[in-house]
Amino acid sequence: MALILFVSALLLGAAVVGWLKLPLYPFEAVALAVVIGLFGWTWLAFLAALVLPYHLAIPLTLGLSAGACVLLWNPRRPQWRPLEGGRSGWILWGVASLVTTAMLGRLFWTHSLVRDSTGVYSAGSTWADFGLHAAVISHLAVFDRMPLDLPVASGAHLTYPFLVDFLSALYLRDGWSLHFSLFLPGVLLALAVCQLLLSFSLRLFGHVGAAVGGLTLFLLMGSAAGLRLAYADWQHSGRSLTDFLSDLPRDYTVLGPENGQVTNLVTTTLLPQRAVLFGFGVGLTVLILLHVARDAGDRRYLLVSGALIGLLPMAHPHTFIVCGAVLVALTVEAALRLRRLPWGHLAAGGGAIVLAVPQLAWQQLANGGGTGGRLRLGWAVGDGESIWAFWWTNFGLMGVLFVALPFLLLRPGWRHYLVWYLPFLAILAATQVYAFQPFEYDNLKLINYVYLMASLLAGFLVVQACRESRWNLALLLPIGLIVAIPGMLSVTHEFQDRTQFAANADVALAGWVRATTAPDAVFIGADRPGQPVATLGGRSVVLGYRGWLYSYNLPYADREAAVSAALKGHIDDPMVRKFHPNYLLVAAEEDKSWTIDRNSLARLPLAYRNPTWTVYRLTGAGVSDTVKTSQQSR
Repeated sequence: MALILFVSALLLGAAVVGWLKLPLYPFEAVALAVVIGLFGWTWLAFLAALVLPYHLAIPLTLGLSAGACVLLWNPRRPQWRPLEGGRSGWILWGVASLVTTAMLGRLFWTHSLVRDSTGVYSAGSTWADFGLHAAVISHLAVFDRMPLDLPVASGAHLTYPFLVDFLSALYLRDGWSLHFSLFLPGVLLALAVCQLLLSFSLRLFGHVGAAVGGLTLFLLMGSAAGLRLAYADWQHSGRSLTDFLSDLPRDYTVLGPENGQVTNLVTTTLLPQRAVLFGFGVGLTVLILLHVARDAGDRRYLLVSGALIGLLPMAHPHTFIVCGAVLVALTVEAALRLRRLPWGHLAAGGGAIVLAVPQLAWQQLANGGGTGGRLRLGWAVGDGESIWAFWWTNFGLMGVLFVALPFLLLRPGWRHYLVWYLPFLAILAATQVYAFQPFEYDNLKLINYVYLMASLLAGFLVVQACRESRWNLALLLPIGLIVAIPGMLSVTHEFQDRTQFAANADVALAGWVRATTAPDAVFIGADRPGQPVATLGGRSVVLGYRGWLYSYNLPYADREAAVSAALKGHIDDPMVRKFHPNYLLVAAEEDKSWTIDRNSLARLPLAYRNPTWTVYRLTGAGVSDTVKTSQQSR
C-alpha cells in the first residue's frame, strides 16, 4: 500500500509540472515532479486527515490526486530546454549528479535508522535529531486518526513543522519499515534540491560550470575556522595526512569551544533536519517560478508561487520567510519598472498570506508561548567576544563575499542580479539582530539561504573572471579550496561515523510497548534523545529531550519536577498527577543528575523488565489502565 501512496504522489507531481507548460531541462522536470508531487500530496493527505480517520482520509487523498492528474494532464510532448554548453555541459552535469547521488545516497541510507543484528544505527547530528523525527513519525502512525499532540511533551500541541514526518508516518502505517520510510522521501528530496539548485543557477547565469561551482560551495559550507583547527590537529597527531584523513577526530564545522556556528549543510542540515527537505525543495521551486514569471510576465507562475509560499509554514517556516522576502523584492522592482501597481505580484502575495495565516496562528498560539523570538545583537556572539572575530571564525572569506556582492553587482550588465541578492542580504542582517527561536543557532536555517544565493553568485563570478583571463583560475581555485575544505572534512567525517541509536534491549522494549499498551498511553521517565518508548514505540513521554523543548519555547520545569518525583517513587505527587502518566520508565543506568529511589520503586506494580529497562504501572497515580500487565525477562 505504501508504494501506491508514493507512486500517486509522483504522478500528481508529473501532472502539475506538465500543466505548467514550462520549457524545462529534463532533470529539472523530474526534480520538480518529485518536490511538487510529494509536497502537494502530503498537503492533501494532511487536510483529509484533519477531519477524517486514516482509513477514509488516505483513499480520499488517492482519489483527489487521481482526479487532479486527469484534470491537469497535458498530453502534448514536453518542451525541453536545451542545456547550455552542449555535450560538455551534459558531461559536467552528469559528473556533478553522479557525485551528489553517490554521496547523499550512501549517507541517507546509513543515517536513516538502519537495523542490523545488534540494534538500530545512525550517525552524527542525525543520531540526535532523528529521536524527535522518529517519535513524531511513530506516534502519527499508531493511531487510527491523526493526533496533533507532541509526543516528546505529553499534552502539548504539535506545532513543529511536521509535514515531511507525516508523509513518512503514512508510509510506515502502510507497510514500509521506519528505515525505508525515512530514507526514500529523504534522499529523493535531497537529490531534487541539488538538481533544482543547478537549474536555478542555469536560468540565472546560463553556464553549467557556474551552476556546479555554486552547488559545490553550498554543499561544502562550514565554519571558516575549521581549516585552521584541522591543520593544528593534524600537526599534533604525528600521523601522515592520509592516515589523519582516514580517521578524522571530529567534525571541523561543529566547533563548540571556538563558537563556530556555521555547520556543514549536508551533515547538520540535509541529513538530520528533515523539515528542510520540503523547505529547500519548495523554496527553489518558488525561485524558479518567480524567475520565469519575471522574464515571461505570466501571472500563472506568480499565482502558483504564491500558493506554494502560503503552504510553507507547516513544512518549513524559515523558507516561508525567505520566499516572502524574495516576493516582496520582486514586487517592489516590478512596481518601479512598470510604474504601476503589479497586480499579479500583489495577488500572489495576498494568496500566500491568506493560506499562511492559519498555520502561523497555530504555530504561535497553540501552546501559548509563541516561538521565543527576541532581539539578539550579533547572532550567537559570545559574552566578551568581538563580533568581528565571531564573523571571521564563522564566515571567513564567505563573509567578505556577502558584503562585497552588492557592490560587485553594480557593474553594468550585472545589476539585474541585485534584485535576487538583496532580499538574502536583508535576511542576513535580520539574523544578526534578532533570534527567531530561543536557540540562536537556529538562525542558521535562514543563513543557509544566504549561503545558497552567495554560492551561486560566486560560481558566476568565477566564470566571468576566467573568461577575462584563464590565469584568474590559479588565484580563485585556492580561495575556493580554503572556503570548502572545512565542509569537505565534515562530510568525510560523516562517512566514518556510526552511532547506535537503539540497542536490542531498546527494540525489545518498543516491541512490548506496541503490543501491550494503548496508543495514547503516557510514559514518564528521564529525558534522552533516543527514548525507545517514543522513537520506536510511538507513545508519548512526559519529558522528552530538554534541548528540543527549549528550542520550541516549551516550559519544562514542571515536567522535570514530575520526573524527579516519580523516580523517587512519589507517584502521588501533584506534579506527577498533572501529566496523568500510565507508566514509569527507568533505565538500569540513568544520568547522575537524577535521584532514583529503587527501593521505593520496587513496591510499584511491575509491567515489564529486561536487562536495560524496567517499566512500572502507575495504578497509584490514579490513572485507569485497562491494558494487561505483562512481565518479561530477557
